[in-house]
Amino acid sequence: MFGDKFYKKINKLAPWQQTVFALALAERMYPNYRLFSDTSEFGNGERLRSTLDTLWTYLTVKGSKVDLTAELEAFEVFIPDPSRFENYGAYPALDACVALGAAFNSVICRIGEEAIEASNASLGTVAGFAELLAERDLSEEELYENELMMAEMEFQVELLERVSQPREAETILAIRDFAAQGGVSNIGISLEA
Repeated sequence: MFGDKFYKKINKLAPWQQTVFALALAERMYPNYRLFSDTSEFGNGERLRSTLDTLWTYLTVKGSKVDLTAELEAFEVFIPDPSRFENYGAYPALDACVALGAAFNSVICRIGEEAIEASNASLGTVAGFAELLAERDLSEEELYENELMMAEMEFQVELLERVSQPREAETILAIRDFAAQGGVSNIGISLEA
């Protein structure tokens, strides 16, 4: 199902579904950002957590008043530039920020490509990590056969199915819980000791 058929289904998502899809991927990548922030003394894991929660609340609580543009602008100072760090973790952290930005932008300016942007950011995190572990560039075939990449594609297909349900706060909150994956990120990082 992954490939053209998958992306055609993403393109048919309603704006709120694009937002939830992108936000769920950012939620799943949160541990990547948090670990980078904690180890590099750059960024703010608590602030990312708060920014994620703000958008989840916006999507699930009727009448919630949030200035999403201000929220996103306030977070921008915490987005890492990987060229300024020797730590590989800057890349997965940046990808988490890209997915979060896509979720916010899908509400603020609604270009319609935000879910695909978040999908690509999450896939890019996994591909980069797989190549880091292999200590070399991997062919497309090798990437598609990689265990982490297969898990990522399965996750995104399942996420797309869940996002395709009717809009209800309970459904969106269930997607948030699904995306959190028990605190384990798309590259296997867990914040639990």
